[in-house]
Amino acid sequence: MAEKWEFTKETPRRIAVYGKAGIGKSITSGHLSAALSQMGETVIQVGCDPKRDSVALLCHEIKPTILEQFKMVDAETEEPVEMSEELLDKVIFKGFNDVICCEAGGPRPGIGCAGRGVLVAIQLLEDFNVLERFGITFAIYDVLGDVVCGGFAQPMRAGNAREIYLVTCGEPLTLYITNEIIRAVRRTNGEGIEVGVAGLIDNQRLMPHETEIVEAYAERVGVPIIDHVPRSVKVQEAEASGMTVIEAFPDSDQAQVYRRLAKKVLENKYVYLPDPMSGMDEILQLAREFIAK
Repeated sequence: MAEKWEFTKETPRRIAVYGKAGIGKSITSGHLSAALSQMGETVIQVGCDPKRDSVALLCHEIKPTILEQFKMVDAETEEPVEMSEELLDKVIFKGFNDVICCEAGGPRPGIGCAGRGVLVAIQLLEDFNVLERFGITFAIYDVLGDVVCGGFAQPMRAGNAREIYLVTCGEPLTLYITNEIIRAVRRTNGEGIEVGVAGLIDNQRLMPHETEIVEAYAERVGVPIIDHVPRSVKVQEAEASGMTVIEAFPDSDQAQVYRRLAKKVLENKYVYLPDPMSGMDEILQLAREFIAK
């Protein structure tokens, strides 16, 4: 039976969004940020991914990163420039509805450790009191799908975010990665760090029996589903314009879906320590139980 406890809602509230690469973490995070800002929260979204595309829809473009600023070199002396509040603020931007946006960034492909970059960037935000200075009430850390590296696990390990949301769907490979992230949460919690999974966000892919498969998985591991997010062409249409659905189509059904999701996250007060399934074989068996019907 999964352990459950009520957490103290501190200000700023800090959550981390994890999930398989390509499942829609950044889309989900961006829409949560947009909706929460309309609910009166002062939101920061921190992109923890070398692709630096987390805040693109909020800012309408790809933005320079914290790591790029951190690695600046003086043109005359060729010595590293010491990081300062002024320099850091140059890579912190205001996006849709004044959401504060920044990207951790990473090394050039094939060079360096991306996880280390995330760790350094998050620490700089703490060292320069960014959340306090901007009056943040709700912080969202949008984290790269692979949490094998300690850098990507930094938001949960360092206490930056004790409330984890897992974006998933009914595809077995996605559920497998979800399961592995649950293992990472349990391992981190076992080290004495108070972190738990608040719930699953089912970002649907229109596969057969998807709702039933995700619900069955959630019941097996002992964690609630926060919401089922239906696939909608409005998301792609808004993305083509460089915007969230909430900005591009504020009166659409899909915008209401994301507002409903944000309300559920805002009102949530519990986290869980789920029991992961044994592995891929068990997950495949669960999926077959529904697909064979």
